[in-house]
Amino acid sequence: MQALAFLDELIPLYPVYALLFADAGMTGGQISVLFGLWSLTAFVLEVPSGALADRVPRRHLLVASQVLRAVGFASWVVWPTFAGFALGFVLWGAAGATWSGTWQAFVYDELAAHGVADRYVRVVGRAEALAAGGALVGTVLAAPLIALGGYALTGWASVAVCLVAAAIASRLPLPPASDAEDADAEGEADEGYLATLRAGVREALRDRAVGRIVLVVVVLSGVTAVEEYFGLLAVDFAVPPVVLPLLLLAPAVGYAVGAEVGGRLGGLSPRRLAGVVALGGVVFAAGALVPHPAGFVGIAVGFALLECAIVVAGARLQETLTGPRATVTSVSSVGEEVVAMLVFGVFGVASGVVPLSALVALAVVPVLAVALRVPRWIPSAAQ
Repeated sequence: MQALAFLDELIPLYPVYALLFADAGMTGGQISVLFGLWSLTAFVLEVPSGALADRVPRRHLLVASQVLRAVGFASWVVWPTFAGFALGFVLWGAAGATWSGTWQAFVYDELAAHGVADRYVRVVGRAEALAAGGALVGTVLAAPLIALGGYALTGWASVAVCLVAAAIASRLPLPPASDAEDADAEGEADEGYLATLRAGVREALRDRAVGRIVLVVVVLSGVTAVEEYFGLLAVDFAVPPVVLPLLLLAPAVGYAVGAEVGGRLGGLSPRRLAGVVALGGVVFAAGALVPHPAGFVGIAVGFALLECAIVVAGARLQETLTGPRATVTSVSSVGEEVVAMLVFGVFGVASGVVPLSALVALAVVPVLAVALRVPRWIPSAAQ
């Protein structure tokens, strides 16, 4: 599972695909449309794919996710037009929706089946850290791949990584045969799917205990969308272009460290977890307001603390769930996308009026508000 998490983010195309589109003649407007199509696809398919993951063996969906992404990246290489790029983004969006809720639910249920569900937070924390490491390696590999074979080699290398990940996913264990037989015995598959979908959405929205944890995870994860503006923030600090990529590694390293530490602090009390959230928000905002590249140290530390809290809160969510696990987790992912879109919308409207550093700092206001509720909303770790 850890190798799969690492490979899932080891995609050399990630840091250069926007350049690929521009060099293929795409305008800024067309690129924005492509990004919108990507987000819309993931948004629409997130919860339905989660419900499907509660009806069929999750291993199959994890394999399908990697294959879909591989085909999407291949379409960019062999069909470098707006239509080819759009097809790739639709497939990538579908792959992301298929992966997200399915992965967390698979890990938790697999550990529970072996009687070690209490290890979930450690396993997921390590997986998140490895995923961040994979993204860093992919970024490092992009430059030599571009130099050796241009976008084509970079694209095919990304396809190869996805296919290797699919092969690894195909070796993951299947649920016991009796589980599948019970699902078939319940009757009609379509009716069962719709019932699962309704049950998962109902638990996420109507079960107060679950809904409160979902809200905490949604706000903390959604607000981290401000990372998309770190590059612009660094430019405002007059950072030379040659130094910019190195500076942006700081938040990425903070993310990885926070995930690893979060995996080791699964037993953190709700009150102390609230302290981590509040401290992370304050340090993050302070770093954003420092008019110097050194401010990125504060941003990185704040990011680490927030990611630590996200890992712990996500584990408490899995411990609390009683219904369709992948469906509820997918509802949480949809909420994260909504918060992220709100962040982008606010930044877009206010960017000409409020300095970017102030906007980044103000993004932590919802985080601080949530920190006040964490002691009441997040349960203690299961013993």
